[in-house]
Amino acid sequence: MTALVQAALRVRRTARSTWGLAAAFLLAAFLLAGFFIPESRDFGWGHLVWIVCWASLFVARARNAYRHGTDEKSAFELGAFLIVGVLALIQLRGGVGSNLYPLNYVTVALVASFATGRAGIGLVAFALVLGFAIAFLGEHVRDPLQLGLNSLFTAGFGALSYLFTRAEIHRVRRQSALELEAQKAKVRDDTRLFRLVAPSSGGARDEDRLYQTSVQEVRQALYHALQLLHRTLDLHTCVLLMPTSEHEQLRIVELVSKSDDLADGPFSLGAGAVGAAVRRRLTTNLQQIRDGYRGICYYRGPAAVRSFIAVPVLERGHLRAVLCADRLVDRGFSPEEEELLRDSTSHVLRAFENERVFMQLERSKVEQEILYRVSQDLSTARTQDSVMEVGLTAAKEIAPHDFAAITEYQHEGRKHTVRRASGERALDFHGLRFRDNTSLTAMVVKNRHFLPYRGDFDSNQQVLFTKKAKLKGMESLLVLPLVVREEPIGTLIVAAKRPGAFGVPVRATLQALSNHLAVAMANARLVRQLEELATTDGLTGCLNKRAFLEQMEQKLLAAQRFGRKLSLIVTDLDHFKAVNDTYGHAAGDRVLQALGQVLRRMKRETDMVARFGGEEFCVLCEETDSRGAQLLAERVREELEGTELQTELGPLRVTASLGVATFPDHASTAPDLFVQGDKALYEAKNRGRNQVCTV
Repeated sequence: MTALVQAALRVRRTARSTWGLAAAFLLAAFLLAGFFIPESRDFGWGHLVWIVCWASLFVARARNAYRHGTDEKSAFELGAFLIVGVLALIQLRGGVGSNLYPLNYVTVALVASFATGRAGIGLVAFALVLGFAIAFLGEHVRDPLQLGLNSLFTAGFGALSYLFTRAEIHRVRRQSALELEAQKAKVRDDTRLFRLVAPSSGGARDEDRLYQTSVQEVRQALYHALQLLHRTLDLHTCVLLMPTSEHEQLRIVELVSKSDDLADGPFSLGAGAVGAAVRRRLTTNLQQIRDGYRGICYYRGPAAVRSFIAVPVLERGHLRAVLCADRLVDRGFSPEEEELLRDSTSHVLRAFENERVFMQLERSKVEQEILYRVSQDLSTARTQDSVMEVGLTAAKEIAPHDFAAITEYQHEGRKHTVRRASGERALDFHGLRFRDNTSLTAMVVKNRHFLPYRGDFDSNQQVLFTKKAKLKGMESLLVLPLVVREEPIGTLIVAAKRPGAFGVPVRATLQALSNHLAVAMANARLVRQLEELATTDGLTGCLNKRAFLEQMEQKLLAAQRFGRKLSLIVTDLDHFKAVNDTYGHAAGDRVLQALGQVLRRMKRETDMVARFGGEEFCVLCEETDSRGAQLLAERVREELEGTELQTELGPLRVTASLGVATFPDHASTAPDLFVQGDKALYEAKNRGRNQVCTV
């Protein structure tokens, strides 16, 4: 595609995206010329054409916004058309001095409130500049007071409307968020009251929905039980009160009543007739209650009832709830009715227990599904990076958190490394290395047991990694060991800002995840070691011949496709056989290792170094011409020549000869490039060795 065609396409795209603004500015230009001033000209066809054009464009932009929604650009265009139209009407009715000019302030306030983001600010500025320009240029107003007041009111109406609207949006959003959080908190409180789940069992959305469903099921069962008692015993009010999780107050969880004078609660745990049943753990049965009696806590004022009974709901000796009933008539509760109410408490306990078991089964099902999916994903992950990614994703599903990390422990040197981190400040910790210390991570590896014990975390008192690398702002923390065959290989870390995020149920699931993760990481490490053995020379750490040739073919194809240079340096030690014969093969191995170290140290990041066999090494240099390869080869030769090795027979110095060949200057295929490199190497040998030659 030619540059001219590309430029034409850019112009076309620009025209399509800006024609609306251009049209609005063009229509505004007529107002700058005083087009609608009554004294300058009579109303004619030109004015009618302007009005038709404005109306057509405004309707088109409004219809487009209605169909496709509005972004900042379309909102600005629509607002600009509206401002231009209103200013035209004002100019037609007399301009700045017209009684209609306040309509401009109203219009500016309107567009500023409805436009989003920067469009609102831009429209206020547009109205301010255009109004001033029309008054000054089109209507020739020169009174600075009038111009200043008009500009001040325009800016003031726009700014105030913009700020008030944004403040109201923020207030509504905040109020909605608070109401949603209050509803979630109520569900969590109910789950704690009914003991459906542990108080610190995480907060995933699926679990929240599950908890809410369970709470509704319990409430429905309780309501039917209370309604049955209400009808059977001819009661005025039948209510179930439960102590809060702190056991300091009572709150109503369900009731059936004919009264409109019920209090909302919560109520004092030990007050009145209900408090007597709570303290004694015995049924309280009152008859012939006097007028004005205030001892029944769930009524706002004096109770109008004449008989009352409170039956404590006990589970293994612990108070779970209080079942209360009363009547308006002076007819006390008989022993048979007391027995019926006590039997009803068993139904209440069964409702709690049944839903609790259901919750445990459902939660176990969800956890098993997650762990099963994780085990499948881990079985297909071959690299440590993919294994850790699967592990952190699963940890997020099991226990929502704000920070997570996986560390690796190296027994040699007792070093810890943060291999992967996600969440807040993840980049600050990724790649962090530290030795064994008194941190939680190191202690978990040593003891092979999770920490902290209760999952609470204080960054001022506890150290996760090091004293300098602090994890701040977290209230909950769990560090789990990754152990394979009784050997620790690292840790799985999760942290959250909310307190009590990692309770016993969540901890057990995370421990199961850490077991799967540890095995998968050990397998990935083994695969990596096998790949290194298959592609690396065991003596020097350089690539072996097979791996080098495979990668060279790929590099050559890339160089051919993009028209780049690719140079090959062939290196051979001088008189290496004499070194082996004189100093021994152990010294010869040290010489080979030294050359491999020199080559790997001198090469660039993108270059490849391989041992081709015996004392011959190769270096493949991407995007390097013959001159650049010769300079690298010369630095290698000088570095090796200056290297002194200590042997049993004394110090040893060696030299090398190097040949350079470049694609496509000297060869067009990999085999030909090797042939040319060998020719250059033999030329260096023939010239006396310890030098660099090229084709």
